[in-house]
Amino acid sequence: MKKTILLFAVALGMLTACDPIKEDGTLDVDSYTADNLLNGATFTQYADQACTIPQADGNWIKYNIPNVSGIYIFYKKPDGSDFKLASGAAGGVFNFVPPRGSDPNQTVYFKFVNANNEEVVGSKDFTVAVASELLPEIRIIASNEYGKKTWKWDPTITGAVWGNMGYCGGAGSDVGISGNGQWWGVTSTDDFNGQLQHTHNGQNNGDGDLNAYMVFTEDGMITSYDASGNVIRTGSYEIKNYNPNGEWKVGDLVTDAILWPYEINSGGNVPGTYEISYLTSDKMTLVYPDGGDFGGLGNWGEATFWHFCSNSDIFGMAAGYDAGKDWTWDPGVTGAVWGNMGYCGGAGADVGTSGNGQWWGVTSTDDFNGQLQHTHNGANNGDGDLNAYMTFTTDGTVTSHAADGSVINSGTFEFEVVTGNDWKVANLKTTAGSILWPYEINSNGNRPESFEVVYLTGNKMTLVYPDGGDFGGLGNWGEATFWHFKAK
Repeated sequence: MKKTILLFAVALGMLTACDPIKEDGTLDVDSYTADNLLNGATFTQYADQACTIPQADGNWIKYNIPNVSGIYIFYKKPDGSDFKLASGAAGGVFNFVPPRGSDPNQTVYFKFVNANNEEVVGSKDFTVAVASELLPEIRIIASNEYGKKTWKWDPTITGAVWGNMGYCGGAGSDVGISGNGQWWGVTSTDDFNGQLQHTHNGQNNGDGDLNAYMVFTEDGMITSYDASGNVIRTGSYEIKNYNPNGEWKVGDLVTDAILWPYEINSGGNVPGTYEISYLTSDKMTLVYPDGGDFGGLGNWGEATFWHFCSNSDIFGMAAGYDAGKDWTWDPGVTGAVWGNMGYCGGAGADVGTSGNGQWWGVTSTDDFNGQLQHTHNGANNGDGDLNAYMTFTTDGTVTSHAADGSVINSGTFEFEVVTGNDWKVANLKTTAGSILWPYEINSNGNRPESFEVVYLTGNKMTLVYPDGGDFGGLGNWGEATFWHFKAK
């Protein structure tokens, strides 16, 4: 797995300016050069943000640059663009964590802009600790495989994506799954336009749109976009107090850059800290109590909720983030788990949620036993059982198991992400025979090595393979094979 995106986290609250500082007064504009800008500067590295634990390769770097009153500190990303680490006062602390697998010897740049608007840039090399892996919570919210993750409004919970609720306590997952405690919420872009009194400027800035989205990256940044892809706001984020087993919340999201970041009935307050009541590979629910009264949990006072969903982390939804993820047969779509269909085209989600295009399928273990002519050896090898399962692991291995857990077959897998396509979200490439009942129907046991993933969530997966691998025939209603799976 390629890891190319930098993992940085800017120390919040310590440095607030956004642009290089311009000196006023009678400064001699020729007094600073790239060679002498950092003369007399001091740098000390620490293992902690509070700068109490000195460490030679610490990622928290305390600095003081006496030559100037302000500075802009950045790193150059592999694509040549600048990544801001800090700006503002000439003394402070910045956090610098290179990407996984990178060289611990890194160059940091320091920019000063003088009274004549001339830039002087100095640099210094640091040896810093390199993270071997992302924190568990960052793997989920920003994708362990891809380093970034797109989150959108999620109207599938109750229809409402933002609104108010009782600060009810209990299981936060009930809020994220069924909308427990909800009083009222917006269900459309028009609804958002009717609630502009809750914004900071009385306007819909583009995030009050069900097609708006935000991108979390593993470098600790969020960027929110309107439906057309224009940037609304960007900022850093941090997850504090992470506990995946927490009853009410799994952690606190610290940021001011999410979509429609407003506390309800507050005149535009942007909380800055949100409780993460529910977080999975494809679902996230945030909650904020009235006035930030987190101590009032369970008192049913007013709180604000946000429902988001993601379908961009294909690998994470399929394989999870730790030891792997089990998938078994799913008869809950039409009753059939494997069979044939018309290669219909249109929305692949319709195949995964309602069985669109289905002609025939097996609905039981007995049905599988009556279809042995489709296997490569004329036998039910254990995967023709509704209790069989397969495991996708984060190292790229897929293993099929019989109902008793014994191994049937194993191999490698890879997802090729497909964007902007109504029919499929990815292509799944595997070692032949490694998924459950890996046979193309009516092919005398052909075991494809490439499948179209037409539907995938954290709980559902539907694969399709057209007759003879004729992927170019989509929409002609030729015969195709389908597989319906669910998370075990």
